[in-house]
Amino acid sequence: MRLIRNIAAFLAVPLVAASAYTLAKAFLAFTSESSAVYIPFWAGVFCYMIFQIVFYKPMRTYVFGHELTHAFAAILSGAKIKKFNIAKESGHVVVTKNNVWITLAPYFFPVYTFILIAVYLFAGWLMDISLLYSYFLFFAGISIAFHIALTVYIIGVGQPDLKVYGVFFSYVLIIAVNTAVFSLLAALVFPGEVGLKELYSAMYGNIRAFYMFIFEGIMRIITAFSEIGRAHV
Repeated sequence: MRLIRNIAAFLAVPLVAASAYTLAKAFLAFTSESSAVYIPFWAGVFCYMIFQIVFYKPMRTYVFGHELTHAFAAILSGAKIKKFNIAKESGHVVVTKNNVWITLAPYFFPVYTFILIAVYLFAGWLMDISLLYSYFLFFAGISIAFHIALTVYIIGVGQPDLKVYGVFFSYVLIIAVNTAVFSLLAALVFPGEVGLKELYSAMYGNIRAFYMFIFEGIMRIITAFSEIGRAHV
């Protein structure tokens, strides 16, 4: 089964590369063209990174969110939570069943960011939140920087979650889902600037072009070898 997963992951590498390229290109375009309205977001990102570098990594907060995401994914998958333990540098959730989404969910689901968005949208049903948008952007920047920085950190020091379904397969799946999730986040946090439909459409176009490029290259190689073979007959 692991061999099949690795083959599937290998075949999905062009999909992941094209999706990540599309998202990165859209992000750079947004960064260069965004107005002063979005300065609070970048201020939030900057403030968190300075905080982590100068002071400390808030690992207990991250671990709680990490294990909470395992628990959320388990509940959505129909499992029950039997144990939920949090320590300063590690945590552990025991569930009645497991699958790839439960195991890897914390690596592509920034739980605090989505909680922030849910609270902000809920507040929007109750009152005028236009004056709160700058504060929302600031804390969105903090939560996203927090998630990315500490997720990269814990992956770097080693995570047993990644070994359950194979490290290579896990990396490919994590990057693939992250491109979809962060596209959604961009549309939610910057609704006036990022169109989800347009972004996903661009991803599809680049993915299709990438696979066509590979297919045409393989066909040219096969044709060249066929011509060499006929020449020696």
